[in-house]
Amino acid sequence: MEHRSIEEEACLPHKHISLLGKEIYLYRELTSTNSVARQMAVSGAAEGTIVMSRSQSAGRGRMRREWHCPPGKGLLLSMILRPQISVQFVPQLTLLTAVVVAETIKIVTGCAAGIKWPNDIFINDKKVCGILAESSFSKSNFEYIIIGLGINVNLGIHHLPSDCQKTSTSLSLELGENVSRVKLLKQFIISWDEHIRGFVKAGHPYLRDKWIKNNVTLGENVIVNKDDSCLHGLAVDISENGGLIVRLADGSLQEFLAKDVSIRKRF
Repeated sequence: MEHRSIEEEACLPHKHISLLGKEIYLYRELTSTNSVARQMAVSGAAEGTIVMSRSQSAGRGRMRREWHCPPGKGLLLSMILRPQISVQFVPQLTLLTAVVVAETIKIVTGCAAGIKWPNDIFINDKKVCGILAESSFSKSNFEYIIIGLGINVNLGIHHLPSDCQKTSTSLSLELGENVSRVKLLKQFIISWDEHIRGFVKAGHPYLRDKWIKNNVTLGENVIVNKDDSCLHGLAVDISENGGLIVRLADGSLQEFLAKDVSIRKRF
């Protein structure tokens, strides 16, 4: 893709449709749906606006990791949010999105999708989806939040990078047949609208209950990589900050935030 500014990308030819109360902008190729969604948010796009693309040339995940998916093989979207919640609850929206994606996959495919803290969806111990949230704050308030996600839908094993073939998967690989991206999108919107209402009304207790029911991290022995140190412990809970609470070897409980650490299972 030739180099373009985000403003130029947002003006590229695209389809604009309305679906289940959401305004959706469909592009053929973008550097990043999050970047274009952020530009639209700055320009005043409404709550719930969704930017989608058949492919991305510079998709990214947590900790600036690159993310790739062949054209038309994944569900790549970013949603603009302006929810009526306190600023301290913003980090929980990533956890809420993970609940929505896990439930969407279960409903559409029947696959047992689970959440690996904080923002990855796994099936059979392999990653099938990543989620990235980006926020804009002004003084004590936030102006908007962009939630981006990429689901590996109809990738074959040959579509996955060689170094990811043992750790990543797709819905079609797990199901043995192709999956409708339109069905996934519709169910994602339905589930999102249900859970964001519950979260805004009831807060962390609502999210905690739903997240725990869908997670694959709590109860696992984990290794926490923070700065230059490596800690071992048992994952026991999530906090109101969206952090993971780990019981360390000395019996103490410590909270770890996603922006500071990476977590992996201890076998």
